[in-house]
Amino acid sequence: MGSSASHAIGENLLEEYTELTYLKKAEIQYIWKRFYAMDPDQVSRNPACLLPVYLLEEYLLPQLKVNPFRERLYDVFFPRRDQDGGIYFSFEDLLDMCSALSPECPDKVKAMWAFNVFDFNNNNHIDKEDLTYVIDKLTQKQLSPQEKQKIIEGILKEVDLGKSGDISEREFVHAVIKMPDFATCFQLKV
Repeated sequence: MGSSASHAIGENLLEEYTELTYLKKAEIQYIWKRFYAMDPDQVSRNPACLLPVYLLEEYLLPQLKVNPFRERLYDVFFPRRDQDGGIYFSFEDLLDMCSALSPECPDKVKAMWAFNVFDFNNNNHIDKEDLTYVIDKLTQKQLSPQEKQKIIEGILKEVDLGKSGDISEREFVHAVIKMPDFATCFQLKV
């Protein structure tokens, strides 16, 4: 994959990744070194290999273990599964996630990724079912159905501008980029 050391990323590839992501060269190099360290033998043989996600939590992003949206982040950024449901990712998958969750990622782009994360049922809008999942994840299922319903009604009243009963990507992006804490809440520091 590159330079004189088999575990270094090539300069041309580094330039390309820098142009295609919101990451700096040093961040990409760091991510590559950590990716390589997860399974040096396999990565040396095939830099485009797929690694199991538990290695990511162990070697690079242990904070994912406690993220309430961990599984959903994996669904969105690492869609590959084995026959037993094991989750696998490539270096480029990892770069996509780190780029989207980078402090340098523009709020609008970050909001579009967040929409995908919160669209649990993958129907291209955030409906009451999705909002229930979000509330349950954030509150660890501590709220009564009535409390959840009241929160959902409040969210839809504020965000569902078309009064369709759900939230489109456009409505979601419009709402969340106005939230002062959104960008810092939807980020991972590598």
